Amino acid sequence: MIDRQRIRPTGTPATTIAAARKPRTRPSRELARPPWWSPETPHQDVLLSLAASRGALPWVTATRLADGVAADDLLRDDSPDPAAVNRRLSDLSIRFVHPGSQEWPFADAPPDPPCAWLFAAGRPLPPTGRSVAIVGGRRASPLRQAVAGALATALAAAGCPIISGGAIGVDAAAHHATVEAGGHTVAVLGSGLDVPYPRANVALFCRMRAGAGTVVGEHPPGALPRPSHFLPRNRLIAALSIAVVVVEARERSGSLATARAAGARGEGRVLAVPGAPWDLGAAGCNALIRDGAVLVRGAADVLAELGISQSEALATGPPDTAPLSAAAARTLTALADGIVVRPSQLAGLTGLDPGALATAILELEIAGLVERSIAGVRAVALPLDSHAAW
Repeated sequence: MIDRQRIRPTGTPATTIAAARKPRTRPSRELARPPWWSPETPHQDVLLSLAASRGALPWVTATRLADGVAADDLLRDDSPDPAAVNRRLSDLSIRFVHPGSQEWPFADAPPDPPCAWLFAAGRPLPPTGRSVAIVGGRRASPLRQAVAGALATALAAAGCPIISGGAIGVDAAAHHATVEAGGHTVAVLGSGLDVPYPRANVALFCRMRAGAGTVVGEHPPGALPRPSHFLPRNRLIAALSIAVVVVEARERSGSLATARAAGARGEGRVLAVPGAPWDLGAAGCNALIRDGAVLVRGAADVLAELGISQSEALATGPPDTAPLSAAAARTLTALADGIVVRPSQLAGLTGLDPGALATAILELEIAGLVERSIAGVRAVALPLDSHAAW
């Protein structure tokens, strides 16, 4: 049972909008109206104009709308003509998703702060009831990125759409693995969909828009990836999924904000991959587990938390390869934290003599599971025959 009092959305944008929730009095001056507006203008068009306007952040406008302010009263004399905005969206193959759309994902459980619209490209957004968010740091170790990819592959094969933030590191590993597995992945951006960020993932976003997934965000075309966009973005990742799996997180990270946003939701589930106490990249994960998050040893733990039995899960992944030797398996276990370990330390951790250790490392290196450097040995991938576990 998750302790929702401890996994709470501290530090999320919700704590900064107290003023936005105070009752407002209408200004004495006459409200400004753009030339295209009339009392008969459809609400959807007014909302589209607000979404395309520069100025207030989307979640600030959404909060005012949720507090009962009429959308027409938020228009300015320079609010863009929705007809022109629609033409621009059509040229970019971007669709406007709002609470009246069949695709709207937040009908049952809106995020906090609220969301009033989304811009989307690619496949229709999947239902949230089976979607799993996989999140982690941009500087995650190769091994933790491999864990994210292995989890995404197995969960996608079980029919779970994978949600993440489109960043480098863990996010990209989860997205790439889902695409390669033929699943549905959703990237939630903190910029306009025509300003993909980070640039390193442009090819990935193009594949998703071409049919491998969905790219979505609150910001209109042309919006730059500003720092103020990313913390609110995390609440959408949580709201688009039934569970959030944190693969890597330092003590202070955006991944923790996503987890807390999930923990604050009525049906949100928080799961985390553990790590050693000295692994800085696992500090946030270990703290989440201490506070009640579900410990993840593999995809089976995530499926169990979602109530999906192994018999329900679809056939998974690549065929098994020959198992590792006992010495190689012992060596890989000693490298499970994804940090660089000197051979002398590795000998002490495994109990292997130098000759046996050298053979085990060579076996792992040939299998593409570890890499050697002057500093030592580091695990960078998972063995294929562990696929069923992950």
